[in-house]
Amino acid sequence: MKNFFPAFCLVTLIFFSSCVSSKKVIYFNDLQDTAAAVINNAQVNFETPIQKNDQLSIVVGGSNAPDLIPLNSGSGASVGGAMVGSSGSGYGYLVEADGTIQLPYIGKLKAEGLTRVQLQDTLTILFQQYTRNPIVNVRFLNYTYSVIGEVNHGGKFGMLSERVTVLDAISEAGDITSLGKADNVMVIREEDGIRKYARLNLLSKNVFNSPYFYLKTNDVVYVEPVKAKFINRTGIPQYLGIIAVGLSLLLTILTIRNH
Repeated sequence: MKNFFPAFCLVTLIFFSSCVSSKKVIYFNDLQDTAAAVINNAQVNFETPIQKNDQLSIVVGGSNAPDLIPLNSGSGASVGGAMVGSSGSGYGYLVEADGTIQLPYIGKLKAEGLTRVQLQDTLTILFQQYTRNPIVNVRFLNYTYSVIGEVNHGGKFGMLSERVTVLDAISEAGDITSLGKADNVMVIREEDGIRKYARLNLLSKNVFNSPYFYLKTNDVVYVEPVKAKFINRTGIPQYLGIIAVGLSLLLTILTIRNH
């Protein structure tokens, strides 16, 4: 019986060290049913402003087909007289270092700082001088983000729409591993040449209110590991395994000597 008690304590110690509070792994654990509570001030402004080095697809439609040929001469063909892009990313208009794009007839036009919709509206007005009833469609060609750190499949991903959230990004990367800190996910963003950082707690409903909840082009999502030096992939501290082996050996020796 005397030998049983130390063994029982050892097993209990290992069991509790391998358990993790559900509040530390369940996303939005403080979120109540939407019928009882409403998240206020949710971020709805998720449109990304155009930045330097963006590649834009600009296609013009209208009621007079002959007018559209020169207006679309640069879309998918040339940018400022030079070929750009590749078969993987497509061609388009490059936003130059001064924030402008070079368009047929119009020439240089300031695009940096405008949203996609704002640029569409501006071009629709300008192209009315060259064709009847113009319809302008603007799309990003280099709309990407990266996910790194403790996720199952990190990498660079393309955005299929402008409404991509940090949850979409983590889902695309195969979710956070058992070693990832869901309460401390960093989003790295560069705006106007300034690199900004924000930490998001995916375990809280407040993540929906963050201006970093919706990603912007070229954002980097980093999932920090938890105690990487002391915890192995099973989630059990490595030193406990060493202690367990040592104590088991000691108990075996004591049992043999007592008998």
